[in-house]
Amino acid sequence: MNSAMRKPFVYLMALMLIITNGVSQSLDEYLVTAARNNPGLKAKYLQYQASLERMPQAEALPDPQVSFMWFVMPMERYAGDQVAGISLMQMFPWFGTRSAAEDEKAFLAKAKYEAFNEAKSSLFFQVRVNWFALHLLEKEIFILKENIELLKTLEQMAMATFKSGGQSSGSSGGPGMESRERAMEGVSASQMSEMGRSANKGGMVDVLRLQLEINELENQLALLTDSKAPLKARFNQLLNRPSDKPVRLSDSVTAAQMPVPIAQISDSIKSYNPLLIMLEQKEAAFNAQEEMNRKRGLPAFGVGFQYNVFRPRENSESPMNGRNMLTPVATVTIPIWRKKYSASQRESNLLRQSITEQQKDVENQLMVSYTEALQELEDARRRTTFYQRQTNLATQVLDILIVQYSTEETNLEEVLRVQEQLLDYQVKYVDALIDGNIAVAMMQKLMGR
Repeated sequence: MNSAMRKPFVYLMALMLIITNGVSQSLDEYLVTAARNNPGLKAKYLQYQASLERMPQAEALPDPQVSFMWFVMPMERYAGDQVAGISLMQMFPWFGTRSAAEDEKAFLAKAKYEAFNEAKSSLFFQVRVNWFALHLLEKEIFILKENIELLKTLEQMAMATFKSGGQSSGSSGGPGMESRERAMEGVSASQMSEMGRSANKGGMVDVLRLQLEINELENQLALLTDSKAPLKARFNQLLNRPSDKPVRLSDSVTAAQMPVPIAQISDSIKSYNPLLIMLEQKEAAFNAQEEMNRKRGLPAFGVGFQYNVFRPRENSESPMNGRNMLTPVATVTIPIWRKKYSASQRESNLLRQSITEQQKDVENQLMVSYTEALQELEDARRRTTFYQRQTNLATQVLDILIVQYSTEETNLEEVLRVQEQLLDYQVKYVDALIDGNIAVAMMQKLMGR
């Protein structure tokens, strides 16, 4: 397990990155960059690596104990006068205690790894959302520029009408011309002059009205352009790049595709969500901890030796006189104070039960988030279809009204009303498309992608 979990950081991120259908390659590149450079994600990975170092600590034996004695006044013994002694003792816990401790740390390390996965999923979600927000802003700017150009075209038409005294270039012929000529029969010269002045004034009003509308849209365009800088800074911060570094966007926004069929998303969340897997690993860790605490309540053994140094005693007839002695030593701990061992087992058991309840709570919250994301996706798709249809219809109506305005068969108010409707539909269409992509991104996050 250790070798698989200790792979280089960049290699791990390359393995975990799942390329999403329906979004541009540039977004995938930004996700890789965020995975490599984001300091918060690096911190989570370092915490995981640090947790791996607890495993060799858990499986290690207690440090051996070495004792040394030196007698200021040599002690008389059968083998002579003892002047010094040295002892070494190594303790061994009950069989299986160390493996249970190692299992506990291994499961906790896996939980840290899933915490890292959760941080990665959250980071990817933020990158996707900010990337889509930049797309939405760019499309709104583009739509406003198109509408400003349309109004400027209408302004030129209105100016031409004003300069020509109310007669547009498109009024020189056609069936409408005959009816207007018939209507003018019997009208006096003074009346015709007054009608020309009124038409002239109407053309000037149209020009001024269009200039008002153009100024309004240009002000909105300036506001949107100014809001680009903080959005770009936020996106670059997620990638740990300079805040003013350019962000490359795709040419068009398309609807993101679901990574798996909708019917399988619920099961995928329950199987792959990092939070749920992390809680599973913690539950297993507390199981191992309970087993470890139980075995710590069993006797521990110690083996070692004691080496005594003797000085020969004068006039001693003992055959052992002056001979140093090596003595094997064994010891056993007797855990008779049972309250602390029983309490530690109950603590581990209660913590495991707490994790079980947490799992249920998190799973319920995830299912609620999934339901909300699914509803937002369906609503976004419905709005996308609706506003696309409305945009097409409004475009056709506006084209007809512009032709009619050029021949003085309709007034400017009607043209501006439809133009405002079209602008609203265009913006809402892109907004709905982006909302659908964000809902898909949320489902990817819930599935740990």
